[in-house]
Amino acid sequence: MSASYSPPPAYEDVNKKSTKKGSNSKRQTWYSKLMTLEFNQDEATEYAKLFVTNEVEMNMIPELNDDLLESIGIEKAGHRIRILRLQRKSPPSTPVATRPVLDVKIPRCSRHPNVANVKIPRCSWHPNVAANEKCHKCDRLVCLNCRRVRSSNNGHGHGHVHYYCQDCYDECTIL
Repeated sequence: MSASYSPPPAYEDVNKKSTKKGSNSKRQTWYSKLMTLEFNQDEATEYAKLFVTNEVEMNMIPELNDDLLESIGIEKAGHRIRILRLQRKSPPSTPVATRPVLDVKIPRCSRHPNVANVKIPRCSWHPNVAANEKCHKCDRLVCLNCRRVRSSNNGHGHGHVHYYCQDCYDECTIL
């Protein structure tokens, strides 16, 4: 058996051929995003691969949480916190539910007639997210993800619901 044979291909070569089309661009997108959070190259590469392998898309960033990140293999708590900071920089993945409106005139900008001249209140922590409530204590605007609810009873059997930002809610809880 003196027949010559070629050695098997390296793992990297097999892995490159077996990846789905487009996964490299998704991995590169995640890698770039993670590098903005000051991960080193090895960490950014590893985490980008985890996101692509687990089919986590960029538009899912607002749904990420600590448990999910840990479950896909990101073990270091500090790294999970850094990744969760992406939520402050990204728009919501699903628009806030609105009722369809018919025959409504939308005010337009005089300089740019194709642009609506509507000011939407924004969350103090997520500037790309519409605010839904105002903190009862400090009057900061908060989105659905940031608001904290506290019910109170005024002694007459009527309960009141107050919304707080995380900072004020934590102060109320400590007291």
